[in-house]
Amino acid sequence: MILIKNARILDKDGSMDILINDEGRYEEISDKIDESKHSNCQVIDAKGMLAAPTFINTHMHLDKVYTSVSGRESVEETLEESIKIMHDRKRKYVVEDVKNRAVRAIKECVAYGCTKIRTNVDIDNMANLVGLKGVVAAKEECKDICDIQIAAFPQEGIFNNAGTERLMWEAMENGADVVGGMPAAEWLDSYAKKHVDLVFEIAKKYNALIDMHMDQSKDMFDRSMEYTAVKSMEEGMQGKVTGGHCTSIAYQNQSHAAKVMEILKIAEFNVCTNTQTLAIMGVDNEPRTRGVTRIREMVEMGINVATAQDTICDGFHLYGTGDPLDYGLICAYTAQYNTPKTARIVFDMLTKNSAKIFAPDEKYGIEVGNVADLNIIDASNVQEALRLRASRPYIIKKGKVIAKFEKKQTLI
Repeated sequence: MILIKNARILDKDGSMDILINDEGRYEEISDKIDESKHSNCQVIDAKGMLAAPTFINTHMHLDKVYTSVSGRESVEETLEESIKIMHDRKRKYVVEDVKNRAVRAIKECVAYGCTKIRTNVDIDNMANLVGLKGVVAAKEECKDICDIQIAAFPQEGIFNNAGTERLMWEAMENGADVVGGMPAAEWLDSYAKKHVDLVFEIAKKYNALIDMHMDQSKDMFDRSMEYTAVKSMEEGMQGKVTGGHCTSIAYQNQSHAAKVMEILKIAEFNVCTNTQTLAIMGVDNEPRTRGVTRIREMVEMGINVATAQDTICDGFHLYGTGDPLDYGLICAYTAQYNTPKTARIVFDMLTKNSAKIFAPDEKYGIEVGNVADLNIIDASNVQEALRLRASRPYIIKKGKVIAKFEKKQTLI
């Protein structure tokens, strides 16, 4: 058992005590828990630090991590060029190398307090199922410290990449949990709709969630999102479909964008905007765009919006650490959230909003009866946590302390 004393829990006034039982669930949360009644407990004095539910990264590419440690060869610095940069690397994938890189990334994310990750894995006629096999092996190795969902992701499209349709079905039989997609990669609009239809067909067969890279371009005519949202209603999958990036809507006229966002709200469609990668992806003419979706409008309309790491040091993005407070801070800058109230919006994107994407039917948060996955963060509030990318002295998974992240500064 663990007894956490003097914690500042989100949405609760003052310091609180938290008792976690031997089954790894919250047993009691109150102003004062008598530790003399629980002499066999590990006692942690949070000293007024923030207690928050575990971070969740719902958009990652574990097969690609650290493939650019020695550099990212690029001239144009565009999304299209980045995809081409990864082509040669994917062709050279080796299962053991993919596994080792993925394990490194998972452990580093966990050390920052992120114990749930959804990763996309490329499925195409270059990588075949090699990347998938490597990430499945990494998932198994890290199962005690991190919950991993694997999305079968047709980066190159399905119908203009020979063999990918078959590989998508095979991926679901070989360890993929979520059905991914990228309809904007198809050559024709008719193929893009067929792409979406196939994703739903596979998801229904395997009773799986859907998470597609959606309209990931600056082309206002990429318009798969509204079709996908309506399809989710027709198939009874409200709340179980997520669009990643969703950038083209930012370039559409206001009347059309407003209509699409209303459909998204009705369909309970989730949006995961990955601002760290998008803010750096593509060299625009002046004035430069930030290349992200309509974050503020979507949030104000009540659409569930999350943000995620996306990539770490690969052919798309030279940087990245896996720290949710790092990419969360960049989201705050990109969305121009600059008050304590809007800082909380960003923090929710890293936690409870992401939980709705990751496991929409499961309970999440610091509440009696829930699984005790939480972080003790050395900050008094969420804006300070983001500003400082604060230390996390206790990272707890299923009621056990599994890691810590300490940020130190020393003046000599």
